[in-house]
Amino acid sequence: MTDEQHLNKLSKIEIYCEILDGILRYANIKFYSNNEEHIKQLTKKLKFQNLYDYELYRACIDQMEDAQSAIKDFKKNGLYTNEYRQGEMYLRLYGVLNACYLQIGVMTDLLRLFNFQNQKEIRKKLKKLNAIELRNKIASHSTRYLDRNKNFDYFRIAQSSLNKEATSIIIVGKNEAERINLNEYLDEFTNTIEQYLEQIVEKELYSRSFKKEGVEWMKLRHDYLKNYK
Repeated sequence: MTDEQHLNKLSKIEIYCEILDGILRYANIKFYSNNEEHIKQLTKKLKFQNLYDYELYRACIDQMEDAQSAIKDFKKNGLYTNEYRQGEMYLRLYGVLNACYLQIGVMTDLLRLFNFQNQKEIRKKLKKLNAIELRNKIASHSTRYLDRNKNFDYFRIAQSSLNKEATSIIIVGKNEAERINLNEYLDEFTNTIEQYLEQIVEKELYSRSFKKEGVEWMKLRHDYLKNYK
């Protein structure tokens, strides 16, 4: 399988994760048979603050990929796969919203690891995304929800509004109901995550030295993303 054939099967976020993995794998450091010394050198090279940040970074990549796999499956199959099943619809609805929440946590850690400016403002922006607010309303704090002004509310899903495409879900609150298109919320969310991953990759890929084969491998993926359809 060629690189292009491989990349054609991946989402943009999955390709960004490959590049993030490459930043770790192709860091231009000497080989150390002693694992502790190897981690120390990686920590220094990547300018991480703590020795355990190496493991945290690895966990961030895995978590981002795992959550993206769930979102990708939802975008392909909707709220159920082969046949209508009410229980599966709730599992997939709650699951995809919490996959988004997991990616917010990963982005928070990545921004800290790479010492981004305005981290507090970025976190606030991420938490205000429609998918995250919806997650808090119906998949986390549904009976004890506090809005931005600390006003109490509670929410439930109008069961009859659930369908495979999730394009017209009715959320009923204390004082009003709203109809939402979950796919639009997910598109907004994913586009935002992609933007910040691009900033991380752009910052790290072109400001550090890597092993020659690693530079070519990562730049091939980054160039592919620029023309992604």
